[in-house]
Amino acid sequence: MEIDLLFFLTVVPAIVLFGIAKSGLGGSIALISIPLMTIAMPLTQALGIILPILIFSDFIATYKYRKEFDLDTLKLIIPFAALGIIIGSLTFSYFSEELLKFIVGLMGFLFATHYFLFKKNKEEKSNKNFLKGGICSTIAGFTSFCVHAGGTPTSIYMLPLRMKKEIYVGTRIIFFTFVNLIKLPLYINLSMTNLETFKQSLLLLPFALFGILVGYRLLKIVEEKLFYNILYTLILVTSTKLLYDYLI
Repeated sequence: MEIDLLFFLTVVPAIVLFGIAKSGLGGSIALISIPLMTIAMPLTQALGIILPILIFSDFIATYKYRKEFDLDTLKLIIPFAALGIIIGSLTFSYFSEELLKFIVGLMGFLFATHYFLFKKNKEEKSNKNFLKGGICSTIAGFTSFCVHAGGTPTSIYMLPLRMKKEIYVGTRIIFFTFVNLIKLPLYINLSMTNLETFKQSLLLLPFALFGILVGYRLLKIVEEKLFYNILYTLILVTSTKLLYDYLI
């Protein structure tokens, strides 16, 4: 991995964004990170470098939110996400990166647009739904394996539950800790994560830690209503960008 101006303009910001996402503030902004990294390196290399960073960041965030999570939600979404990960590992070579991002972008755009334009009561809390949770988390596992982009499908299920801010963040973090740990042996088996990419992960880890710290500081000063509006806005913006990149 050559460290030059292109590296600092693409890879470093991408890792910082992943760190901010791992803090729980705006997981969907990480959708921008993989496209940024692929400017400087192949997709499979970018995915392999990111995964150990995600896992390390997950452990830090999980410790912080170890007492703040919804166990019933995790019991529903983790097994279905594992199914999606297995499907992703078996079909990874059949899907282009562009198509996967288009699918994620379309889901996020429709979801966020509905929230801002059509929902009569944005404060209304939805009940847990086995079918919706199963479908969304299976897609999240699949897209997470293929492009580290499981945040939007997860949000489509979890945001309408209107959990307390800390519970929402903690549940997402623990969910993706399991998701990324399940992905690791499959990535190693496919040689996407190897000794060389692991060395590169260690080099980039401090930038992720910086992003996590920035995200934690922002979470402390953002009130709950604004927190949800920020998340929906980030989903809308990043999803629109993904659709634009695919269609234009």
